Amino acid sequence: MWIQGSTLSISQQALLAPRAPSPLQSQAHELATQLIQSYGARHIAHMALDFVHDHSPTKPTLVDDHLTFPLLTNPLSIPEGYGVKGGAARESLVEALTLNAPRQPRDIDLVRRGQHRAPADDAVARQFMGRDFELGARVELIRNLDGYLTSRDLTINEVVAIDSTIHASLLCVLDTIGQVIRPSRYRGGTLHRKPSLHGQSLLKMARLYAEGTCSGENWSITGIPEEVSFSEFDLAVHLNKAFQRGRPVADTFLHTCELLSLIPASNDRVRHALEELEHLRHGERGLFPDVPEHEWGTQER
Repeated sequence: MWIQGSTLSISQQALLAPRAPSPLQSQAHELATQLIQSYGARHIAHMALDFVHDHSPTKPTLVDDHLTFPLLTNPLSIPEGYGVKGGAARESLVEALTLNAPRQPRDIDLVRRGQHRAPADDAVARQFMGRDFELGARVELIRNLDGYLTSRDLTINEVVAIDSTIHASLLCVLDTIGQVIRPSRYRGGTLHRKPSLHGQSLLKMARLYAEGTCSGENWSITGIPEEVSFSEFDLAVHLNKAFQRGRPVADTFLHTCELLSLIPASNDRVRHALEELEHLRHGERGLFPDVPEHEWGTQER
């Protein structure tokens, strides 16, 4: 098989941004790196907080162990009491920091703070998460906000937007400003604990890098573990998600995987990948609903 069940050694520990970072990005990157490597160092946390206050037009408030920003817009009109995580929350933070014009999120992942499911949860999920709801996605309950934020896979995912407030970790804000994709402290490991980043998370990092690159942004990847395991299923899921943003993103995603030595290099990487993964296309739960039909033309038998 092409990569099924593979455990690969990663040749690079970082993937640089396409262009030299701006001074603002470099400073944010350096502060985040110091903060993630020196757990509990108060002077570094204070320096980072001062930096965020100096460069954020909407001044954040420190609540417990995270920052809050006002949610400037709610274009999705999500009902009160519910919120979003993932890409939609990241775009809300980008808007609050006035870094770029926010993009339409690829999909919506709903959250609600609470201990128990409510009768309205499925109705709201069905309305805003349409296809994902049919595939089993539901509203995620957040029982402890700080615990939730610190258990994400990537630092830039340590963010949720609920009602009129964005909640984000300090690391999330720094890496959003610095345009750095890295494992969270929870996943990245320490001197005494091995990294626990899954292969699918590394593929997500490659996909987010590709999405940003194709949008003209200047992201880098750092904190890549020495070894990672993933399956063809994982690659197919993220390739399909990349196609949701367009073929250039899919091609850049695969090229990023090549640079990270996750897949073999190819002169026609999209065609080659679809040929290798075509057996995952079929059936009721086929993994490529967003790949245009014409992309499969050379694979038909």
